[in-house]
Amino acid sequence: TTTLYTIPVVAKDSASPFRFGTFYTLYDKCFPNTNAPSQSFLEWLVGFVEGDGCFSVNSRGTAIFVITQSTLDRQVLEYIQQTLGFGRINKQGPRTSRFVVEDTASVELLVALFNGNLVFPIKQSSFALFLEAFNKRSRAQAVELLHSLVIPTIYDSWLSGITDAEGCFNCSLLGNSKAYRFRFLLAQLGEANITVLKHITTIIGGVVHTHSKPGVNELIVNGARNVELVFKYFDTHPLYTKKAKSYQLWQEVHASILKGGHLSPASRAVLKAKAATINKIN
Repeated sequence: TTTLYTIPVVAKDSASPFRFGTFYTLYDKCFPNTNAPSQSFLEWLVGFVEGDGCFSVNSRGTAIFVITQSTLDRQVLEYIQQTLGFGRINKQGPRTSRFVVEDTASVELLVALFNGNLVFPIKQSSFALFLEAFNKRSRAQAVELLHSLVIPTIYDSWLSGITDAEGCFNCSLLGNSKAYRFRFLLAQLGEANITVLKHITTIIGGVVHTHSKPGVNELIVNGARNVELVFKYFDTHPLYTKKAKSYQLWQEVHASILKGGHLSPASRAVLKAKAATINKIN
């Protein structure tokens, strides 16, 4: 039995910047007797797809949507499939699984979902090519690309989605000293996406640095006493993947640090071992 990390219903203090009305109208026509996915799930999914999703066009000009995950996180692909009610899951090699959508009716639903609801400009560029391919194959009236980009907020679930895909909760205790490094990290390729990372600092704090890898920028929230906004957000917008367990361990290590668990040699050794497991979830 696979463990599923679910997002609870969160009372919103502000209207969501994401607009899913077109998707819901089409979904109700396609699945009239099925409960549609929740607003918060769709917000999360947009973020997750902006990290781990791919809007592709094959050699025959067919629009194909793919989300790739480690098979260790196959349960999140199953949850997406079950919640949306379409798509298939393929195992690709011993360690990788993919959620794939390529039939016209389902791709049309995804077009309605993502058109006008993307945050990263680089992802919108690949979606534009995907939409162009879809329109060429579709017998219906062509769907016009909505060029507007969404600005995410602390009230929606987009940040939890992109974090499930590409975020990192990190703690390292350095050498035999009392020093430690406690950080939340989110990296993105492409200068066009840097404005989004800078905007996220207004939600959870932190600063944006140039990464050692060429063309990559990274949002870093650094310091055990500087992560209050990170906790505030993820405590009300939990994660779907096994990164939820990483976040839980990160919180536990944080509590130990605030209690001085890193100061004595004995407790520091225990804490160092625990910190090393944060991103080694099987």
